[in-house]
Formats: sequence, C-alpha cells, structure tokens
Amino acid sequence: MEDSGEESASRSSPNFRRNWFGFFILGLANTLPYAIVSTAANTIADSFDKGRFVATVYGAGGSATIIVKAVNTFFLTNVSYGSRILVNSALMLIGLAGLAFANSFILAIFAIVLVGAVNAFGENVALGYLARFDGKLVNAWSSGTGMAGLAGAAMYVLFGCLIESVNGKEDELQKLDRWAFMLVIPAAIAYLIAFFQIIREPASTHPYHPPAPVAVPQALPTTLYPNIQQDSKDSRPLLQCTAAIVQRTNEAGGTNEVEIRPSRWSHFIHSLPSRLKRYKTCLGLVALLAINLGASQFLSYVIRTAGAQARHSAEYDKGCPELYASLQLCFQAGVFTSRSSVQIVRIRKVAVLNILQGINMIVWILNQQYKFIPVSILPAYMIYVGLLSGAVYVNVFYMVQTDSKYKEERELCVNITAIFITVGISLSCILQTILFNTVTIPDSKPHGLW
Repeated sequence: MEDSGEESASRSSPNFRRNWFGFFILGLANTLPYAIVSTAANTIADSFDKGRFVATVYGAGGSATIIVKAVNTFFLTNVSYGSRILVNSALMLIGLAGLAFANSFILAIFAIVLVGAVNAFGENVALGYLARFDGKLVNAWSSGTGMAGLAGAAMYVLFGCLIESVNGKEDELQKLDRWAFMLVIPAAIAYLIAFFQIIREPASTHPYHPPAPVAVPQALPTTLYPNIQQDSKDSRPLLQCTAAIVQRTNEAGGTNEVEIRPSRWSHFIHSLPSRLKRYKTCLGLVALLAINLGASQFLSYVIRTAGAQARHSAEYDKGCPELYASLQLCFQAGVFTSRSSVQIVRIRKVAVLNILQGINMIVWILNQQYKFIPVSILPAYMIYVGLLSGAVYVNVFYMVQTDSKYKEERELCVNITAIFITVGISLSCILQTILFNTVTIPDSKPHGLW
C-alpha cells in the first residue's frame, strides 16, 4: 500500500512523533492493568483458596466487555473523548485499588469485572479517536498494547518466582498480589497525561456540535410570535417532542426570530432510522475485516488456553519461571513484535494468517490430549502464534483507518470492528470450557485457563 501525499505530510509534521509516542503510552496504560490481571489469574484464585475458580477469574475479566463496547459505539458518540477518558481513568483506579485491597474473593471478582470493562471501553474509545489522525498512528496504539501484554507477562513471571517460595500461604499470596496491583496504579496517571498533555489533535478536526435548529413549525401561534409567516399549504403540527424555543433579535432589522431546538432525547428518537442505516452501512463495509479479527482472537485464545495442558503437569513446576508463565511470555513477545510492524510490513490478506492460525489451533488442541509436542519446541511455537495474532490485529485496524472506502464513517466503522474482538474471545472461552470438561482429561489441576 503506497502512502498518499497527505499521509506523508502528516507523518513528517512536527506532531507526528509526539502523537506516536502519545498513542503508544495510551495503549500501554490502557491495557497493562488487564494484562497483569489475566496473567496473574492463578495467583488471584489461589490467594483466596479458590484454585478451582481460575476460569471464573477469566470469565469476570471479559463479562462486561461487549456491553461497554456497544454502549460506546451506539450511544456515546456525541460525548467528548476527553470526558470518556476521564471517566475511564477513574474507573481504572477504582478497579486496581479494589483488587489490591479486596478482602474476599467476591470483591476481587467485582474489581476484575471493572478492570476488564475499562480495558475494552478504552480500546474502543482510543481506536475511534485515532480516526481523526494519520492512519499510521494505529501502529503506535497497537505497539503500546503489545508492550502492555509483554510487561504484564514479565511481571507475572517475576511475581511467580517470588510466590514459589511462599506457595500455599494465602496471606503471603495476597500481599504479593497487593503490591503487584499497586505498582500498576500509575498507569491511570500515564493514561491521562498521554491524552491531555502529549497527543495533539489535528487542527482540521472539528468537535461535536448540537443538532441544527429545526424549521419553525407552520402551525405555531402567530399571536405569540407575530413575525412568523404561516403557510396555509402546510399546517404540520409541532414536533411531538419537547423543544427549546429561543427568541433572539435580528441584528439587521431588530425583529424577533424564533429558533426551535429539539431535546437530545427527541433528536435521538427522530434520528434513529438514519442511525440504523449508518450502522448497517458500516457493518457491511467492515464485515470481512471484523470477522477476520474476531476469528484471530478466537483462534489465538484457544491456543493460549491449550498451553495450560500442553505437557504433563510435572513439567510445569520445574524451576522458575514455570512452563505456563513462560508460554504466555513467549506469546506476548510475538504479539508485541507483530503489532509494531505495520509501518514496515503490511498484509492485506489477513485471512491467510487466520488459515495458518487455524492449523495451529488444531495442533494445540490435539496436543492437549496426546501431548506429542516436545517441551523444547513449545516456546518457539507460542512466539509464532503470537506473531500471527498481532499481525491480524494491527493490519485490520490499519486498513480501516487508512482505506478511502471507510472515510465517511471511519470512527463508527472502527468501533464496530473492535466489538468483534470481544465476540472472538467469548467464543474461545466457551469452546475451551467444553474441551476441558469433555474431550481433554487433565492429569491434574490446570495451570491456568487463558
């Protein structure tokens, strides 16, 4: 894909590097809390003596994601990005503090639901906001999210090695969890700094304006407003809604004019048919890319789950870091590399990557049962899985952000596409839950379910 002259100019502009750094930090700060939660799921469950509920921890993290993404996509488009970022950062702080100081498993689960929702909401907000910038900045955001996954896995490995010496002591595990989540709290501050201080929005971007005044209804009483001309051919009644009637003085003639603005609720109701048409149009435009993105998430998360039973249980606990944590770290290393690659290598035929990943998924599922892949090959194989997953993510969003056919409705198209991430992850959880309880018979307690 060749760069257009406009894109090349924006990339060389004084703010391009500044914005690249800003979106990198935004992606890192938004994703890091959820990354550390997902990679420390075993520890969280064990710290409350709930080792059998690891799947509950993972399910809690994704339980509200599709709801918050849908709310942002369909109901909050007229709310400023700054307001959404402020609310999301506050919720991020609450979620992390809740995890750090939760004194019961139930409270910890509620905090995890909040952290997962914050991550999903922030992803949709940032990707929609990116539509106002040079499309190449999607590489900055995706690279930041990849780094967050890598940093979260590295922290898990570090704390896992510390936990090894106190394994089985629930109070000590809770202390280590507390310090781990407290160390991530500054991410909420970095999140705000990146958006409000580092990123500079292009001057050509226009903020949201309220709906334009509607035409004055012809049936409005002339006794109240004598300067309004009535049209006998059109006696349409006043809009069936609450409206704000504003009198103002015409500067030229000094006569009164009437301006009627529908309330926000009435505007939403009357604009619903056109909104639905927009949603349908955008869904049609991004359907193929969105399905590929959802499929990529589904395939890669099934494989990550299969890593919990890739070898016999005795091979997971040899040394530090243990095998499952090492595999997650390898996956995140592959994701970070490929999510940072779109400015060097661009791939339009992402379906080919999913075909290769589909083959990988079949191999890993079979390996859950028969364990034929040598332990020495597993880390490199998981890096390959991460490379394919990250490449689909960054290339899909790069195409939506830069292709001309999405230009008119880019923000909406990006948000709809991002919803399919949650769909793919949810389906993968369902499949592996079935496999873990039917086809695959573990020889001991699984070392993680995500």
